[in-house]
Amino acid sequence: MKIKLTAIGRFQRYFPTRTSELDFPGTTLAELLAWVREQYGLDVRAHRNIRITHNSIMVKDFSVLLNDGDRIGFIPVVAGG
Repeated sequence: MKIKLTAIGRFQRYFPTRTSELDFPGTTLAELLAWVREQYGLDVRAHRNIRITHNSIMVKDFSVLLNDGDRIGFIPVVAGG
């Protein structure tokens, strides 16, 4: 299935472009995160300051099922003051 992946800030360095359309062979967000770790070297478990979005909604449950055309975002936590 085709997944649109967007990486913001320092997470952009893991991917060829800020927004990439990828052919993903799995079905869940957890599988996508494992696939991204293998293919691109981004292990989200190693980053405490990362948020994952699924179709522009922040998610914490990675068992969510993905569909063709879904958008996944890797966004750093930003603090201001």
